[in-house]
Amino acid sequence: MKLFMKEIFVAFYKDENTFHTQKLVIKNDKIIHKEEFEFTQEELMNFINDCFMESTQTYVSTFIDTFNQGCVDSCSKTRYKELGINIDNLKILCLEDKYSIFVGLYELNLFQKEVERFRVDYIFSVFLLLDIHKTKQPNSIYVLFTSTFVAAVIYTDGIRPTYSNIYQFSTVSDDDEYMEDEDFDSDMSDIEFDEVDILDDIGDIGDIEEVDTQDLDSDIDEQAEANLEKLDNLDNIEELDDDQIANLQPEDDDIDDIANVKAEIEALDFIKNCIKEYYDDYADDFLQECNFFYTTKISKNFIKDIESETALDIKADDLDILDTINQLAMKEHNV
Repeated sequence: MKLFMKEIFVAFYKDENTFHTQKLVIKNDKIIHKEEFEFTQEELMNFINDCFMESTQTYVSTFIDTFNQGCVDSCSKTRYKELGINIDNLKILCLEDKYSIFVGLYELNLFQKEVERFRVDYIFSVFLLLDIHKTKQPNSIYVLFTSTFVAAVIYTDGIRPTYSNIYQFSTVSDDDEYMEDEDFDSDMSDIEFDEVDILDDIGDIGDIEEVDTQDLDSDIDEQAEANLEKLDNLDNIEELDDDQIANLQPEDDDIDDIANVKAEIEALDFIKNCIKEYYDDYADDFLQECNFFYTTKISKNFIKDIESETALDIKADDLDILDTINQLAMKEHNV
């Protein structure tokens, strides 16, 4: 019966006020249509409803980037206990009966409540987005760099994660809420936490590192200098025409560039701290390579800086989050 039915996979995630969305149409286990969109919240809700009208076999997926998640090199309760991780309020996913990824139940249930209007079937951990791209190369660190956060996971044996960590950039606004609906109720008193299914084996998660940002402003002086120079003639502003006055205003791209440089500095500091903590607490061998995935624009020197500061071979590649989310969802359905 499945061969004759059309299946639709919808992946989405929110970036600022835009919902990036991908639609895949599958028939006879083959992709017959693929399209990507940028929606508002209301547009996404309507789009998903239209997909269900097109096919009842529609599966909607996204990912969660909360701090309270990580990887362990086992699935067993005993291993979690050895690592000092309280499993009582965790949702744990065991993979290949060898290792596991966990997310805090409170954060997961809150997120589920936030996205329930989108009829979501699957919510994937950030670390699953990296895990599906691992090469099984031993002693490797995998990094995911986005506009809002950076995550890292280290595989000692190439299969099971030994260390993981995630950090949100200080450039992200504290009031950048996931949902923009004023009717959303964040009261958790009516949510019943699911019973956690514990399986059998894991690794180590790192504590969230406090990234030192006190020198960030001095580090971006060169980026800001061009804008500051534009303001040197303010005393003579009455003599300027409209075009010259407009030129005195900082460009949006200039502001974005400054934010990007800050994020890159914080990410580099985060990566170095992760490696240091791994060497101090978990490592038997030195790391050999860094697989660096990015979803936003990066400066031409960023990869060189990582390579210089970590002494690792860097393999950098653009990661399509929407493709990855739908890959994970299709894997759940053996597509």
